[in-house]
Amino acid sequence: MSLKKLNINTWIVISMVLGVIAGVIGGPVMANIQFVGDIFFRLVQMGIVPFVMCAIVGAVGGLTPKDLSGIGVKGIVWFAVSSLLASAFGLFMATVFQPGAGLAGTALVENATTTAEATASTWQDTILSFFGSNIVASMSAGTMVPCIVFAIALGLAITYWRNTHDGVCIVFDVIQELENLLLTIIRGVMTIAPIGIFCYVSAMVGTLGAEVLVPLLKYLLVLGGTVAIFLVLWVVVVCVRCGMSPVKLIQKMWPMSVMALATISSAVTLPVEMEDAKNRLGIREDIADLVLPLGMPLNSNGASIHLAITALTIAQIYGMTFAGFDYIYLTVICTLLSLANAVAPGADIVSLTMIVPQLGLPLSSIGIFAGLTYPVGAIRTILNVDSDVFCAMMVAQSEPEGIDRKVFDAK
Repeated sequence: MSLKKLNINTWIVISMVLGVIAGVIGGPVMANIQFVGDIFFRLVQMGIVPFVMCAIVGAVGGLTPKDLSGIGVKGIVWFAVSSLLASAFGLFMATVFQPGAGLAGTALVENATTTAEATASTWQDTILSFFGSNIVASMSAGTMVPCIVFAIALGLAITYWRNTHDGVCIVFDVIQELENLLLTIIRGVMTIAPIGIFCYVSAMVGTLGAEVLVPLLKYLLVLGGTVAIFLVLWVVVVCVRCGMSPVKLIQKMWPMSVMALATISSAVTLPVEMEDAKNRLGIREDIADLVLPLGMPLNSNGASIHLAITALTIAQIYGMTFAGFDYIYLTVICTLLSLANAVAPGADIVSLTMIVPQLGLPLSSIGIFAGLTYPVGAIRTILNVDSDVFCAMMVAQSEPEGIDRKVFDAK
């Protein structure tokens, strides 16, 4: 096959494989090229927050009040149910397989340190953090939920304005144009994705080392196995509800799944996810434009499972046990905290600074998992991304002509 005929997704897979090989062979010296990967991520992320906000403003502002109440409410219900089930399933798997058993007293645990500081200490603080007092500060910090709240408010104002001014709103037109321009920038940056991903993956693999992976291998297997099973359950539910072939569904979602694994960022994957949802899966444009950007911060199934399993793993290391109502509390708090992530690689550490203090566990325990940013990020991001699309498909199936079967069945 001619190299020129390989598409960007194939090049990304090749760059990931070569990155792993280079990391294993080169070892810690590969950290010297991580800055190239960091440049790539920054180039993509610099336009992601305004792109997501423009997409939501455009989607909300372009809907009628009836459409908004139907599509929006259905999407949020699916987000809430799936994230709660993900947290509960993660707690169940961690309770059964005990990934933290046997780690107490090991050098990894005894030497664990971290420079992270505790963040929101109560569930009230967590909910309060969803509402920013300064939209510019929220955009700068990459905290998406306050940005989403502002975007929805502006979109609702535009909807009201258009309905009372014969559908005319200059701001709405400008925002749609800005969204297209930002997407053009992101597409341009994605042409160098294989180079950036190779440098990032090789650096991460090279700096991990067996001394980090081996003691936590059981934890990674439980986390990966739980995510894989939850993905399979999602595929079964979607295929039964929508009457689709699971093989074709997986094939259609392959590019966005590869992007999620490679970039370990739901935000970076979002543009590819939105285009494939409309052009490969056949999800109606207005549904994809509203549900998918909303789902990125509001529907983090992978983050919910990660928080649940990691919290119980740390508790098992330090001999803390839970029962009855404790599991209900953990399910809810893991779901809430999964919404409070920044849209960037490394968000798993930020999540842990929120939940560990609430359980009365030492903050230093976060250092046990500090070296697992890449494997944990890859595991949780693929479920974060795919579950957003699954929720959008469930919403689309309930709407008239929500899924274009000709697009889905096309090769």
